Amino acid sequence: MRTPISSFLPHRRDILRLGGYGLLGAFAEQTLMPVRARAAGKSNPRGTARFAIVIELAGAISHLDSFDFKESAGTPKDLDVRPIRNNLYLSNRLFPELSKEMDKISIVRSMKSHEVVHFRGQYYTQAGRPLNPAIAPEIPSVGSVIAYEFERQRRETDTFPTYIGCNLDTSGCGAITTGFLHPKHSVLDINLKAGIGATAVEGEALQVLEERYRLLHELDKAMAPSREGRDRSFASFRDFQQSAYQVLGDERWPKAFAMSKEERARYGENEVGLGCLLARNLVQADAGTRYIHITHPDWDHHKNIFNHASKSNHYIRCNEFDRAMANLLRDLSALPSPRDKSKTLLDETMVAMITEFGRTPGALNGNAGRHHYNPAYISLFAGGGVKPGRILGATDKDGLTVVDTGWKYKRMQPKTENIYATIYSVLGIDWKKELTNTPSKRAYRYVDVLGATEMVMDDEIADLFV
Repeated sequence: MRTPISSFLPHRRDILRLGGYGLLGAFAEQTLMPVRARAAGKSNPRGTARFAIVIELAGAISHLDSFDFKESAGTPKDLDVRPIRNNLYLSNRLFPELSKEMDKISIVRSMKSHEVVHFRGQYYTQAGRPLNPAIAPEIPSVGSVIAYEFERQRRETDTFPTYIGCNLDTSGCGAITTGFLHPKHSVLDINLKAGIGATAVEGEALQVLEERYRLLHELDKAMAPSREGRDRSFASFRDFQQSAYQVLGDERWPKAFAMSKEERARYGENEVGLGCLLARNLVQADAGTRYIHITHPDWDHHKNIFNHASKSNHYIRCNEFDRAMANLLRDLSALPSPRDKSKTLLDETMVAMITEFGRTPGALNGNAGRHHYNPAYISLFAGGGVKPGRILGATDKDGLTVVDTGWKYKRMQPKTENIYATIYSVLGIDWKKELTNTPSKRAYRYVDVLGATEMVMDDEIADLFV
């Protein structure tokens, strides 16, 4: 009696927990139309990186208690703030590890957000543009755009999804779909704290899987004429099956999830720690993944932001992020590039920390916390050609107002759109490109100049590289 493949493979609910592939491309009720591209302006992509890792602090870190430190009535007495270099002071209590790695990192202190509420802000950090309910179903995530761009560069040996997310399900908006792009450019979102992801198939199970997949392929060919021009969900499931089949048969997949007890302790047994450890492994594997978006949840401290007794506070979250990013930078900078021995993997990987907005400066509120604040906040960048140790932009003595934008546009602060223009640039993607023939017939610009509250400069943050 043959052993059923169900004995070897994860249960259906585990596959759903594994990722859901960005809700399988949204299943929008339109046929799959060919995408047309055109240039909307002149850009000169740098092409200095092969990979990009985005760490999203969902809920918003307090800029004035972290990388744009401003002492105020709300500053706790135990931060142990120390000078790092000119105009950079960091709390050794919050960032003991990153304090040692700031020579690898550049800071932008002049960010401004269109948004000031979480759902919209977290959508903004995935989509690279403000939420517009009228066309939201057709808007892809930035990761899906990158997957679309790299589709033609995928090698026969590239079995891993181009775009992998970590903990996107913990974000208020969840994982954004591919919009009008083909479902094959979806995210594979993995929740590592749930222990899902390291599924591999070998031996008898692999033989059964191959036979089942062969039969499925024959059936698919026979049914293809009847599906032509119909709902894109057919294509969505077919691409999901193809990707799952490739991953389950690739021995590199479980190796990417092989995390020793010592490594997990070093990075941290939490969403951002495990996410950064997986990101390191995915970059090292070089098996097709080019963009990784890690969500670090629970930064929304309207109350008890510095209360040690609280289950969630800035001490806990900053320490988690500190350990994860510091060890990611250390490991990538110590690993040689397999393609160019004169470079490290950090040279080939841009690592960016982003968040939705800042938090209110000055004294703490009546609940001993800080509320949302979008006129000024921070972002961090390392690797991928970024000149390390730079500080772009400046706020006033209280962290209330940006007094120097830090780049060539003196009257306009950089925004999330400019972060993604920079990531597109280092990956060699023309960030001024437009895709046409969308369902709404509106051209989709990679960087949209029409922000929710004001115009946006459709440019990279070039000052990070000079």
